[in-house]
Amino acid sequence: MNKILLPIKNELETFENKLKEVISKEDNFLINDLNNFIFSNPKRLRPIFIFLLSKILKIENTLVLNIALITELIHNASLIHDDIIDEEKTRRNHPTFFEKYGSKLAVLEGDLVLSLALEKISETNLQISKIFSQKIKNTINGEIIQNENISKITDLETYYQKTLNKTGNLFLAGLEALFTLEDVDEETKKSLNAFLKNYTLAFQIKNDIDNFKIDSTDFKNGNYTLPVIYFFMENKTASFNQTQIDFEKYIEQAKQTTKDFKQKALKNLDNIENSIYKNSLIKLTDFTLRS
Repeated sequence: MNKILLPIKNELETFENKLKEVISKEDNFLINDLNNFIFSNPKRLRPIFIFLLSKILKIENTLVLNIALITELIHNASLIHDDIIDEEKTRRNHPTFFEKYGSKLAVLEGDLVLSLALEKISETNLQISKIFSQKIKNTINGEIIQNENISKITDLETYYQKTLNKTGNLFLAGLEALFTLEDVDEETKKSLNAFLKNYTLAFQIKNDIDNFKIDSTDFKNGNYTLPVIYFFMENKTASFNQTQIDFEKYIEQAKQTTKDFKQKALKNLDNIENSIYKNSLIKLTDFTLRS
């Protein structure tokens, strides 16, 4: 991974230092837990994509760093809130805020991280503020749709739209924010938007497969993912109470869907000008979506 990200090594180091500065301004008894949560083995995929895409688009603007910080802060705030909704006990090998302190303090800590994101948004411009406001709303609507469909078997389109709302929104918000900083031709915009949509669908489906267990929190809560949807597309009258289900076939089907979206994403990059940054983006896509 370090080799893949070598072209943006300086940007990522600056990002980490700035993020530590933003977090260290806060002073409450949860600060050590917050530092552990944000800095313990993070993926940082959203900032990484923003820096690579800004290089591909040849954008040199101080607001790129702000956009990266905003996406990472919103992402972490949403994880804290998700853990409350899902009653998760651990994340990143640490007890969740919900498990350690209960829902009240966990909500407040998630809100605090979101407020830090809003502070960074206020340092940008009206266009970027509108983009993130809309995307935050879409993410919340995605969560509402997911809860509306608890214990229901949705169709593929509903599942994909929920995934784009919950997972794709922040990736796409960062890209749209970058478009405000430079004149970008419509064909490039279309290609990069399609790339991120296909990438995030593949990424979330892979994540759903990796976490697919009958005794998982998602499954127990009735939050059914693609293998379950594929099973019920083939067995429309089956019931979890009536049938002992071997999901292996449907997991393999979902894995093939991940590969299909991955190939679509890579195809979307065909007309993007070749550069070391495009090469890193391709390698990153392959690395993060590997089986």
